[in-house]
Amino acid sequence: MKKIFYYLTVLFISLWTFNGCKKMDSSYKQFIVPGGITYTGKANSAMAYAGRSRVKISWLNGADPNITKSMIFWNNYADSVMVNIPPTGDTISVIISNLPEKNYSFMIKNYNAKGISSIPVEILGGSYGARYQSQLLNRFVKSSFIDVTGQFSIQWGTADISTGAIATEVKYTDAAGILHIQKFNITDSESKILDYKPGTTFQYRTLYIPKELSIDTFYTDFMDQYVSKKIDKSNWTATADSYTPTGLLPNGPPKKAIDDNINTFWHTLYPSNVTYPHWLAVDMKQVINVSSVELTYRQNVFNGFDDFMIQGSLDGVNWTTYGSFTILKINDPQSFPITGTPKIRYIRVYAEKGANNYAHLAEFSVLGY
Repeated sequence: MKKIFYYLTVLFISLWTFNGCKKMDSSYKQFIVPGGITYTGKANSAMAYAGRSRVKISWLNGADPNITKSMIFWNNYADSVMVNIPPTGDTISVIISNLPEKNYSFMIKNYNAKGISSIPVEILGGSYGARYQSQLLNRFVKSSFIDVTGQFSIQWGTADISTGAIATEVKYTDAAGILHIQKFNITDSESKILDYKPGTTFQYRTLYIPKELSIDTFYTDFMDQYVSKKIDKSNWTATADSYTPTGLLPNGPPKKAIDDNINTFWHTLYPSNVTYPHWLAVDMKQVINVSSVELTYRQNVFNGFDDFMIQGSLDGVNWTTYGSFTILKINDPQSFPITGTPKIRYIRVYAEKGANNYAHLAEFSVLGY
């Protein structure tokens, strides 16, 4: 009897469960799409490229042949643009213009002809404008001059690579009077131009690309720059801490270092026990923007000074040091750049150390404008 009751109970529960499931299926049937939902293929390998008040967005044209359009949303879906998808082509690309300068989050959705969308793909990108432009600095020119070989040389200061500096452009006039623009790598510390026309000025500007991917290049304004040349020494006067008045004639007096003759030289008092420092100063009779000093050692005699400073003054009393240098023991002229091209009337070599107690120098020249 107990077994009959057990089997009847199991049968009742099974029938109740079957009817309940059947009713539930009937209730949800209206929400089920036959065959299930198939989402449209998403945008693959999406990229955002920064620009000036604009952003370029691109992605690969995927393998889903049913995609007919895409929508790009930004500003939390408040703004959007529609892109029609062609049946062929490897890449989809669109430029969104008139974007205020800031960072953006873009959402890309693909759609098929039935309006079924893909899952959204988010990419980040930025638009650059006046704020970024105002931070850009033109690269600093340490000096620009015609070097001892006759070539036009520009010595550059350090560029602001952290904000995207990539190159420098120089606008100059060649020997035939034709205007050129030449581009130099931002890592170059020195640039040379072979066909520069002496006596003309040049202009330069720095090119920037934001650190992220960018479709636009930003430029600083062109700046005018004078080219240094060797200053005429015909009316200069020279003084020194001491000189040999008789024993080395015609050599010895300070003026022998500014006579454009490398075979004559200035020499401190000899013989003498006077020790360093020694100095040789010149009055250029006018204020010069000094870019470099050129020194020529006493020919074939290399026992003079080694370490020295270049100092300048506007009154011949108050001196400013513009660099410490070491001169090589060679016969050829040697150039020593002055950072910032300062305005100087009086300039001197202030020697601090040498092989013996005395100093000497064949020629002292200044390059500037």
